[in-house]
Amino acid sequence: MITLYSLKQSRSQRIVWLLEALGVPFEVQSFEREPVTRFAPPIFKTLHPLGKAPVLKDGNLTLAESASIVEYLIERYGNGRFTPETDTTDYYHYVQWLHYAEGSIMPAILQKMMATDESKINYFNSQVSLHLDYVEQHLNSKKWFCGNELTGADIMMSFPCQVAMFMLPNELYPNIARFVEQVENHPAYRQAVERVGELDLHSL
Repeated sequence: MITLYSLKQSRSQRIVWLLEALGVPFEVQSFEREPVTRFAPPIFKTLHPLGKAPVLKDGNLTLAESASIVEYLIERYGNGRFTPETDTTDYYHYVQWLHYAEGSIMPAILQKMMATDESKINYFNSQVSLHLDYVEQHLNSKKWFCGNELTGADIMMSFPCQVAMFMLPNELYPNIARFVEQVENHPAYRQAVERVGELDLHSL
């Protein structure tokens, strides 16, 4: 049995969405953030040395890092779904978006959210604009990040896009806003919400 250790109001939401989309049996143990630090509670240190969410257990395997979890679940349980065919151009674009979510756009967004030094705020704002303009342009001709079908790239990009639309007026980035609406209305995403609740970004 797959067990996902999930932190409420976090990136973990997208892993629950993927598990629902895969249609595999799983258990989710969902935890509140620590009230003062907003970090994951101490139980996560017993699951993985980093003490962060999400953590996936599947048999003898314990896995952290969202992109690694997404790749594992799709390769193990996807039966060809949620990923382009390997050794194709689409596949390598898919890999790029899969890792871009946490490797590029999310760090820029977090720096903007946490910036207090006036001398750096303009730089952080420019970096977020750079990334969002890139994503906005990419989505201009696509339903999902890799075309007309949902893939792991969309699972990974959902959270940074949700955060971006929480921070900025939707009309600035209509394609990203449309993508976020599409994510949040996806049937498997709605099933995930029934399991762990709505993503409330005000509580971050």
